[in-house]
Amino acid sequence: MLTRCHIDRTPALCLGPCAVLPGYQRRGAGSAAIRAALAAAREKGEYFVVVLGHPTYYPRFGFTRASVHGIGLTIDVPDEALMALALDSGHPLPGGTVRYAAPFGI
Repeated sequence: MLTRCHIDRTPALCLGPCAVLPGYQRRGAGSAAIRAALAAAREKGEYFVVVLGHPTYYPRFGFTRASVHGIGLTIDVPDEALMALALDSGHPLPGGTVRYAAPFGI
């Protein structure tokens, strides 16, 4: 799931951490879902995606530690768990604070 968020005032998307039932894990379902979501975001003209998730899983899709780009949250999370991705190399990640949609309560 991709949800609108902002990095300060810059529009971005947040990727809901991907979960696959244990019996179906390690078959590529999660990777296929993430790749499809990122491709759809690119096709819609989006530039940036952030995810709060497992730090050894999301880098395979190009996500890097958000703090390296000056991106943070207003809540305490492990630094390595917040990651960001620029969908277009012509648009570098902006620095700032991630603001999630109101229903997230963050």
